[in-house]
Amino acid sequence: MLARHGYAPSKRYSQNFLVTEGVVEGIAEAVALAEGERVIELGPGAGTLTTALLRRGANVLAIEKDPRMLALLREELADVERFELREGDAAALDLAALTDTPIAVTGNLPYAITGSIFRGLVAQKALVARSVVMVQREVRDRLLAAAGESDYGALTVFVTAAFRVEPVMTVKPGAFFPPPKVTSAVVRLVPHAVPRAEETEGFRRVVRAAFDKRRKTLRNALSGLAAPEVLAAAFESAEVDPGLRGETLDVEAFARLAAAIEG
Repeated sequence: MLARHGYAPSKRYSQNFLVTEGVVEGIAEAVALAEGERVIELGPGAGTLTTALLRRGANVLAIEKDPRMLALLREELADVERFELREGDAAALDLAALTDTPIAVTGNLPYAITGSIFRGLVAQKALVARSVVMVQREVRDRLLAAAGESDYGALTVFVTAAFRVEPVMTVKPGAFFPPPKVTSAVVRLVPHAVPRAEETEGFRRVVRAAFDKRRKTLRNALSGLAAPEVLAAAFESAEVDPGLRGETLDVEAFARLAAAIEG
């Protein structure tokens, strides 16, 4: 399709198009759409996943930034009633402008903006029914890490506070055109019925401070957040040992500590 339109992948948009049918079908199946269900696709590119979702009876709302891909998709899918295309930046996704009820979100994410997209999904978790996305394998490993493991970090805490993370598949570079230099992975995010932690500003400050200085004890890493006596009382109230490092705390412990510091 790209050759027919005379297009080549753009480095500006970090484009690596998914071309292996089995992987595309695997993602579409993992989204688990009911007939007629709406799904938002981030960065549809040449429409490979889009087409697979449409074959399953979904109503697809695609968000694309590249003008060339917008033109291609308008031409190729112009007659498909269940397809809607909007120009936009996936990194600035505003779900409230697109839906007033929870909706599925999927896409082969440009790796340069993965962090921004996850921040958006977490902040708008009430409008996410589930999300199935392609990420770098290293990001998958961070999302699945447990407290105390080397891959465990702020991203793990923020995402798993809002979602249950499920691995779907590992994807080799050869599944893309052009092949990226990294191995990829597909993950599914399912919102917790009750979030493990509310992402308040205080919660974000505590988690960031703990991992910005991850080799320091919590007593030292959080010293800039409150007076020593306030921190001492918070550690005691939250039942958190100030001599621990942040990488050993689970989501709930961070939530207790942040709430205690906020008072």
